[in-house]
Amino acid sequence: MLQSRSRTLATERMLGAGEAELFAKGRAPCVVAFHGFGGTAAELRPLLDRVVAAGYGVDAALLPGHGTSATRLQDTTFDDWVEGGRVRARGAARECGRVVLLGFSLGSLVAMQIASERPEWLAGLVVLGNAVTLRRHSSVPLGLVARLGVKVPDVYMVKPRPGDLVDQGLMPTLLSYDRHPLRASLEVYRAGRRVRAGVGRIDCPTLVAHGRRDQVCTWKNATWVADHLGTRDVSVRIFERSGHVLACDGERDEVASEVVGFLGRLG
Repeated sequence: MLQSRSRTLATERMLGAGEAELFAKGRAPCVVAFHGFGGTAAELRPLLDRVVAAGYGVDAALLPGHGTSATRLQDTTFDDWVEGGRVRARGAARECGRVVLLGFSLGSLVAMQIASERPEWLAGLVVLGNAVTLRRHSSVPLGLVARLGVKVPDVYMVKPRPGDLVDQGLMPTLLSYDRHPLRASLEVYRAGRRVRAGVGRIDCPTLVAHGRRDQVCTWKNATWVADHLGTRDVSVRIFERSGHVLACDGERDEVASEVVGFLGRLG
């Protein structure tokens, strides 16, 4: 269901009741984490809690336009999100020296874009449920709009639930907007193409993880990214019983163990 800006301002609400951000002091490499489109750090919380428990620093700030109102997100761009990510990562690098970028969904595109710039402080990259392509129910209409070059109105699509989970247990903790701004959604679609063009410049150790039952971004994105990275130091894990928000799904303990193990290998 589509709603206007005025209707959105009158009726919008946040879904879920999790934490919007997470910050923790710890040893290097510091994990700078980027959440998904319309979401918050709550989408990554079980994983990040394990990272903190293992002693690593964490910076999981809100991306620009998030955590306030969907109307604020409507006219933010991929460049805005990437610059916001750069600022957080550079700050973490000044404090900790070495940084691992971890991105989920939209956040995976932000993380890969920054990683493709090969900053000297980058120790590694983790991409979860990456969004280099979207499922057809999103990519077909957004692709048509992009090709036609039509002006997208200031409208919002109401979401049926906070996120795509197979195991519904943590659904109430997924703090997110209750709707997607359409212009900003088009930015996510376009960003996928831009990031795909630069994946070959990523030369740091990389962990790629995806849920086999992801209804937002096909699991085949994981193998595509792994095959096109500029590094051969890449590990791929497909979690058979998980959907899109795999850090909060039924295999979340295994996802967290995989990430903590990756961090330990980096030293």
